[in-house]
Amino acid sequence: MSSIVISIGSNSRDRQWQVEHAIKWLNKHLSSTKVSSIYNSEADNHRDPDYLNAVMTGECKLDFETISKKVKEYENVCGRTPASKLTGNVPMDLDIIMWDGEVVRPVDFAKAYFQRGWNEINE
Repeated sequence: MSSIVISIGSNSRDRQWQVEHAIKWLNKHLSSTKVSSIYNSEADNHRDPDYLNAVMTGECKLDFETISKKVKEYENVCGRTPASKLTGNVPMDLDIIMWDGEVVRPVDFAKAYFQRGWNEINE
């Protein structure tokens, strides 16, 4: 089993539902999970709609490549496309930030929207 930390975000009209549904979906693939509250964050570019974010930790039986592929497939099922990202509509954004205690996305790890949920889980 590997430890995993995932950042969850959505800025679509149904963003609350999207984040809640992603948490339920991730619970099917992870065990021993902890989830931060769901909270509002301003888009980094200050133009796109605000996001709802959450951070989730857990244990994963799958290898990194397999869970990464599943996460990206889930984003696509939710309506995430290259075109949607360009228009500023992000129905679902799932990023694996840490894997087995190692930060694999240091830029995202340092973002305020991630740190808020991460700190909440680790208080």
